[in-house]
Amino acid sequence: MSDAPENLSKRQRQRKATRGRRLAIAERRRTMFELVVSGYSYEAIARETGLSPSALRRDVGKAIAARAIEAPERYIHLQVARIEKALLAADAAIERGDVRAVSQYLKVVAALDRYHGLAAALTPPESASAPAQPSLPAPAPPLALTHAASPLTAAAADDAIEAACVGRAQNGA
Repeated sequence: MSDAPENLSKRQRQRKATRGRRLAIAERRRTMFELVVSGYSYEAIARETGLSPSALRRDVGKAIAARAIEAPERYIHLQVARIEKALLAADAAIERGDVRAVSQYLKVVAALDRYHGLAAALTPPESASAPAQPSLPAPAPPLALTHAASPLTAAAADDAIEAACVGRAQNGA
């Protein structure tokens, strides 16, 4: 069967138009996602494309949801894509002979490992054969006061308070 427009039924033309719109929307979302990954702000992208920032955020969110990375949170997709771009930039700098880029490269690789969960998987668990950390000695008990006044009994405290109040009343009058 030919795909020429004159040979298609009305329903087939509608389906083809719908498929074309879906592909265009998916491409637009992918482009918006790539711009956000490149470091452009949502507001700047919205200004250039004529979309509202909320529509742009929605499109980027849908692009993130459509990605095939297996991760527990949606934000990880965006971060991993950004880190991969940084990894490529650091790698290119190393290829040009920039020795300072090695430390940046290692930081980016560590961040990528963290997002993929490799950092936790590669840390060795504490084994029973490892020497135990020495425990700190218990703190010494607080020193007792040697010249402290004896504590007042409840009756003596009440009397002292009453005397102070009466003395104030007499001095004030």
